[in-house]
Amino acid sequence: MEVEIVESSDISVRFMLRDVDVAFANALRRIMISEVPIMAINEVVILNNTSPIYDEVLAHRLSLIPLKTDLDRFNLPEKCSCGGVGCPKCQVTFVLDVKAENTSKTVYSGDLSSSDPYVTPISDRFPIAKLASGQAILLEAYARLGRGRDGAKWQPVSACAYKYLPVLTVNSEACAHCGECVEACPRGAIALDDDSSLPYLKDIVKCNLCKACVEACELGALGLQADERSFIFYVESTGSLPAYRIVEKAAEILAEKCDGLIEELRGVLK
Repeated sequence: MEVEIVESSDISVRFMLRDVDVAFANALRRIMISEVPIMAINEVVILNNTSPIYDEVLAHRLSLIPLKTDLDRFNLPEKCSCGGVGCPKCQVTFVLDVKAENTSKTVYSGDLSSSDPYVTPISDRFPIAKLASGQAILLEAYARLGRGRDGAKWQPVSACAYKYLPVLTVNSEACAHCGECVEACPRGAIALDDDSSLPYLKDIVKCNLCKACVEACELGALGLQADERSFIFYVESTGSLPAYRIVEKAAEILAEKCDGLIEELRGVLK
């Protein structure tokens, strides 16, 4: 297996994964979506709510605010020594106490006060409610680690997809160096080589295997196939975790699952 980073930032990462089959690639994708844990508000105790937002809608909005997550400092509730009751190792408490005095007031995620300064909304500009003069909200919210398989609020990615790596083959003897294939490509993924004037894939990320270039070549000099053991991944984080950390944690979870399967098989086959 070979991994090559194409581009990377805290929000997104694009990488090539070679010499694996589609089952492995899809397993990695599914784990990134549904198994990598992040923090999200799971319980809300509303003490006072005179805003126009129903209690249930208010709790739902709070649960969907992405929170900064540190996987090294917190445990999943089911794996915590407190038994999931709630302790500083598996739970963070938020307090929202706002009131509109003489004018209307918009309540933002920045108005949430956290018991842990490192676990906060990724942005303080997520709108929660708009209060008219005299209206108020007072509540406590409890955030815990969870997995995407249990609810969308715990999904660490806003986008996670892969595609086959494209492979362009050129018959140099049949090629007329006309450049029609370059003009036909709707995404500008193909160019002519400066030395040989033969077409080549200048940007494999842009190529979506539409084969417009192949169809444009009347001489049949081009071939475009998918490498079924190589993939281009694109992962975009919600902001709770850096994108590279999501990929890294997904690989760890996949390895743990494989080790667990091996142990189970050994127990059955003894």
